[in-house]
This record gives sequence, structure tokens and C-alpha cells, in this order.
Amino acid sequence: MEKSLLIFFGKTGAGKSYAAKMFAENFGYYFYDADLDLTVEMREAIAKSLVFSDEMRFKYFEAVQEKTKVLLKLNHRVALAQGFFKNKNRSKFTQAFPFAKFIWVDAAEDVLEQRILGRNSSVTLEYARKINQIFEPPDFSCEKITNSQGPIELLNEIRKIKLKL
Repeated sequence: MEKSLLIFFGKTGAGKSYAAKMFAENFGYYFYDADLDLTVEMREAIAKSLVFSDEMRFKYFEAVQEKTKVLLKLNHRVALAQGFFKNKNRSKFTQAFPFAKFIWVDAAEDVLEQRILGRNSSVTLEYARKINQIFEPPDFSCEKITNSQGPIELLNEIRKIKLKL
């Protein structure tokens, strides 16, 4: 069976994990929320409202890359959710997994903020605003989901993406 790796990425509050999980459940993919593997150093940075350094990101993405390799041996189809804020990290991941497809999950700013306020998370609205400013729009062609409405509309967006893959 041919391997498939879909990477749902975007700003904090866009609904990346929600969209990836919905995709996985509807189309037989293994769902991997890479935020669960944030390093201790990254978790401490979030608690202190500090932006991740390039070195933190490098170490983290090395670990995510290794875990993804393992997951792809066990599951031929993986839907991964992670911010992937920087193009250089997306590019590096593409080098390791040339068959990977990135899906940009976006939402209106007011929707992002409402979601962040509604979560039980260590990410505050102020911190999300700070880090979302450094999100780099992709410098490559990829599918995009606008997740500003409800679950029915999101599922329709996901179905459209599936037809294109």
C-alpha cells in the first residue's frame, strides 16, 4: 500500500487538530497531534509567553520527523497536525517525506481568538497573538481549508480536499 502523509498546519486556533482528526476519522487515516510531543523547553517557553527559538524548533522537528517515520511504518496513512509556522521547517519535512501533502488550515482572526479563549490550554490569547504574527504563509502551492464556520462546513471542505488528493 502506498504511504500517505497529510500535514495540517496553520496558526494557533485555526482548528488544525480538529480538521486533521475529522479527516482521519472519515477517511481511515491515523491521527497524530504533534503538539503532544512538544519538548519540555517549548512547554516552558509557552508558560513564559516566549517565542520558540530556531534551535528549539530544529530539535522538535527532528523528533517529530523520527516519530512520523515510525508511524508510517505502522500506519500507511497518517494525518499530522502541527503549526509548522516557518517555511524552512516545512521544506525540511518535505525533504524527509517527499510524498507529504500540506494542507493549510486558516480561519478569520476573530474566530481564532474566540477558539483560544474557549480552550482549557496554557496558550493565552496574548501569547497566541504574539506567535500568530510570526506565522509565514506557505511559499509553495498547497491545499487550503478555511475553518471559520461550523463542523458541517468543515467536513464539506475536508471532502473537497480528499477529492483532490
